[in-house]
Amino acid sequence: MSEIASPPGRGPGAGLAALVPQRSAGLKLILVCALALLMAIPALFVYGVVYERSTREQAAIIDVSQRFGGAQSVLGPVLAAPWSRTPDPKKPDAVEYGFAIAYAETGTASADVAVEPRRRGLYTVPVFDAELELEAVFDPAALRNAVPRDATAFWADARLYLGISDSRGVKDAFRVTANGRAVAIEPAPAPWSDGSSYAATPQSGVTLAGGAVPDLETLETPLRVTAALRFTGADRFAVGPFAKDTTLKMRSDWPDPSFTGGVLPEAHTAGGEDGFEASWRVPYLARGIPGAGARLSLHDVTNWDNRDMAVRFINQASPYQSVQRALKYAVMFIGFVFLAYFLFEVTSGARAHPAQYVLVGLAQSIFYLLLLAVSERLGFDIAFGVAAGMTILLTAAYAASVFRSAAYGLRAFGILSGIYALMYVLMRAEDHALLAGAFASFAAIALTMWMTRNVEWYGGAAPR
Repeated sequence: MSEIASPPGRGPGAGLAALVPQRSAGLKLILVCALALLMAIPALFVYGVVYERSTREQAAIIDVSQRFGGAQSVLGPVLAAPWSRTPDPKKPDAVEYGFAIAYAETGTASADVAVEPRRRGLYTVPVFDAELELEAVFDPAALRNAVPRDATAFWADARLYLGISDSRGVKDAFRVTANGRAVAIEPAPAPWSDGSSYAATPQSGVTLAGGAVPDLETLETPLRVTAALRFTGADRFAVGPFAKDTTLKMRSDWPDPSFTGGVLPEAHTAGGEDGFEASWRVPYLARGIPGAGARLSLHDVTNWDNRDMAVRFINQASPYQSVQRALKYAVMFIGFVFLAYFLFEVTSGARAHPAQYVLVGLAQSIFYLLLLAVSERLGFDIAFGVAAGMTILLTAAYAASVFRSAAYGLRAFGILSGIYALMYVLMRAEDHALLAGAFASFAAIALTMWMTRNVEWYGGAAPR
């Protein structure tokens, strides 16, 4: 039985060709958009590299901190007296123990902080050397009144306490006076209690040091305490509101402070080569902690990011933060480049293969790797110029080759320069990044719609 030959144009692929028009600009645009979304995959790999490098930076900060004391939080002078009582006279063995705590009526602190960047491999860690002067005025009666009426205070063990979060950073002995008389300050034992005696020291979020102040049981006049501390640390410096009304003045030679903690400064001058000055005040009601009590916890004063006055010594132009911010817009900017190539394809009549779009997308992804690698050594601004320049030249030269015209290479150079200039603006104007990105995206779509308004999207087969 002889085979019947198919008529010309009626082969097996003829039906598919009729359904899928050849050289269809519409299908090509859909494919280009899909490829732009797929380019998010290599961007995710780059994001993983950025995360790994930032993790190594944190490890370097921890390593340097172990040598210089780490982030430091300071507790100014407080008075504490242990007490005991028997709540139930029928159970004389059931003894309750506690600490009466009295904070100063007023407290002032003055800090002079010198910061020196220390290198650890590729990473720079700001290490500070702080000189802190404290002054506090106490009402001794407040401590006595804080002892429960049915309790017995151990006045011989009453102490004036100061604290610092990491005592490894202490460089000199604490120089403390009470009403002009020197107070011998010694390390306080770690807090403990076995239920049969009172704890050696009150619970605190910092390492305490204390000294005895005579006549606390009978002193009627205000007690004026001064203290001078010198210590080192890294990354963060904080002072807790150690008095009912606390003020802090800080001066430092570091140009890029980040004010953190629970209370922001009332006034500050920052951002210059001469460093910064800042002043804080925490009034009694804003502090939110009673001035004296039988069951107060020093944790409330030293709890980070709650009530303390703090500053972090950081580099505002961290390469990892900047590159991460750039990666958030990776798909949008790769899409801009793909749209530019698509418009070149539509207007030139030349055809670009999907593989060529993929190569262009990979070049844009490698831009972020270049940006990360160079910024670790030269800073973000220089790195952006180097990485953007290399990527723009490569992509523009490739456009001249793909579309067989030097004019299209020059057009690609101009458009890509504008795209990367927009990216840099978004990285530096973080507060306005969303607004600028939204308008840029709208402008890109509007330009594409205008330039393709006369395109026959169905290719060779016009719609019926």
